[in-house]
Amino acid sequence: MTISSSDIMNLPVFTASGRHLGRVSSFDLELEAGAMMITYFYVRTGLIKGLWHEQLVIHKSQVVSVDREKMVVEDAVTKETAADLKDISLVAPAAK
Repeated sequence: MTISSSDIMNLPVFTASGRHLGRVSSFDLELEAGAMMITYFYVRTGLIKGLWHEQLVIHKSQVVSVDREKMVVEDAVTKETAADLKDISLVAPAAK
C-alpha cells in the first residue's frame, strides 16, 4: 500500500492500548542508496488545534501499524519536548 505525505500529515496517532496521543505534524526521511524511508514521526499532543502541549518523537521501530485512518504505536513511546530535539541523534527508540 502506498500512502502519500498528505495522508500522513495530521494523521491521528494512538497507542496499541487505544490511548489517543495526538496527530502527526512532521516526519523525517532517511535517504540512502536511492531509497527513502521515514525514520521519525513528530506528533503534536493536545485536544484543541493551536493549543498543543508537547511534541512526541516516534521512531519507525515503535510504529505498530499505519493506514489512511490512523497510526498505532507501542505504548512506551519516547517523549521529548521541542527544545530537546536540537540534536536528533539524542532521541533513541524505546527498548523492546
